[in-house]
Amino acid sequence: MKRVMKKEGKIVQAYCLGERSAKIDELLKGGKIRRVDKTHWRVFSRESRDGEEALSGDYIKIDSSGLPYPNNREYFLNNHRHINGDNYEQIPQMLNAWSRKDGMCPEIRFLQRNKGLVMNEDSEEAYFQAPLWGDILSVGREAVIIFYDLQYNLDGTVRDAEFNFVARDEFDKTYEII
Repeated sequence: MKRVMKKEGKIVQAYCLGERSAKIDELLKGGKIRRVDKTHWRVFSRESRDGEEALSGDYIKIDSSGLPYPNNREYFLNNHRHINGDNYEQIPQMLNAWSRKDGMCPEIRFLQRNKGLVMNEDSEEAYFQAPLWGDILSVGREAVIIFYDLQYNLDGTVRDAEFNFVARDEFDKTYEII
């Protein structure tokens, strides 16, 4: 496991689901997002099959391949600073990250036992799979697992973990290893 931080000063474009926006309209027309009902959305990120669940008020950002991915409203507002228009600066924070080359660790074993993480040795493109954001997300074997929150018991065992996948090319563009 390694410590990482989002690159300082990185500017991203983000859009609030449920608010009028030319970009939201474009993504709807292109099938990259779908409104399920008044408050529920499906976001078709690079990692999703059936679309990740999001709510009106959540934000979507666009990755380097041009595909959207959801951010919970509270997380987004706590970790981004509005600059102007659709531009936001990511506020860097230290996080834990793991890739296959790091070797097995207790946190990954916890994800396998308790959070549905599967490593599919037979698939290059869908090596990592897990139920996240209301879908089964999958990424290739070179992807990185980012831990947004890790909680430990008094004896040092993992009690809970919030995580997501980041494709390797997106990780290299977005994060710095500390």
